[in-house]
Amino acid sequence: MASVLVTGGAGFIGTHLCRYLHDCGHQVISLDVNQVGDQSWECVTGDIRDDLQLDGIDVIVHLAAQISVPRSIDNPDETLSINVDGTSSILSVAEASGVKRILFASSAAVYGDSQQIPIPEDAPLIPQSPYAVSKIVGEELLKRSSIETCSFRFFNVYGPNQSAEGGYAAVIPAFKKAISEGVECTIFGDGTQVRDFIHVTDLTRIIGLAIEAKELPAELNIASGEATSLLDLIENLKFLHPEMLAPVFQEERVGDIHTSLADISLLTSKFEVGEMISIQEGLS
Repeated sequence: MASVLVTGGAGFIGTHLCRYLHDCGHQVISLDVNQVGDQSWECVTGDIRDDLQLDGIDVIVHLAAQISVPRSIDNPDETLSINVDGTSSILSVAEASGVKRILFASSAAVYGDSQQIPIPEDAPLIPQSPYAVSKIVGEELLKRSSIETCSFRFFNVYGPNQSAEGGYAAVIPAFKKAISEGVECTIFGDGTQVRDFIHVTDLTRIIGLAIEAKELPAELNIASGEATSLLDLIENLKFLHPEMLAPVFQEERVGDIHTSLADISLLTSKFEVGEMISIQEGLS
């Protein structure tokens, strides 16, 4: 069993991952600027840009980031500071501390509106936001490290306890919040936008496999490989919540991507991922 540091360990994905790895028997340490509540694993309050001590850590799963595309457009300096300077700091300390492997949470945003659908890992990178740029720079920093690294290009992760607060909420919790409050779901664009949703349970399981894998590729799509349009998503939610109101449509937002669907052939060739949770099952 490994000693695993999870940066951003108090976030949505981080909390699920820490719990999963702890239950698997790993020694887990969560690093986050906002630790909440008592956990069964060690929790450290700190910023990834701080001067950290990482002695005795085998693997780092680097999730900590400013993750909102719209916020990155509004505040590019903040995004680059957290996502680029923070990643550079983690790498420097890890190299000095003898860390063996770093798994980096990159994003499907690096592909932009790709002409290759489904999108393979070798597709051109066409960033459409400061957030996407920050993830590309993070990937490049990892490639230059002496440590074994893998950049996980997360597609649309969803699941229990995902935040729906603020103007930058992910689409599924935003829709669910609207339904619970009896107001219309808001779709930016015409609803034909396609997303590749992966349940956080599948995501954490795949990260667990990667921690124990003998070798890893430099980049890896983490997704279900299944296409769901926002109109499809509304129909699935309507089946579960017949009382929900019809959605309202607003102008497409700057930086939004129309079609995001992963080619997961490399993922399935590297790991025995098994059957993933369908969007219908995941929403219920």
